[in-house]
Amino acid sequence: MSVHDLVLLMLTLAVLVMASVLAAVIGFGIARWAGLPVPDAVVRGAITCAGTLTIGIAVLGVLVTAIR
Repeated sequence: MSVHDLVLLMLTLAVLVMASVLAAVIGFGIARWAGLPVPDAVVRGAITCAGTLTIGIAVLGVLVTAIR
């Protein structure tokens, strides 16, 4: 794997982390809108962030394996 491939992979991971944080904020907002208290809404946002990140890394792993 060349340096160019590693830089592209790191940029992809950075975008994936930003997307999962955005999903967490949206999950928090929906939970608050549904009337949950703040601690429960934070937990829902964290679960959303972790789930999005897990699925994104799994898809990225499959794509990197398929491209190589």
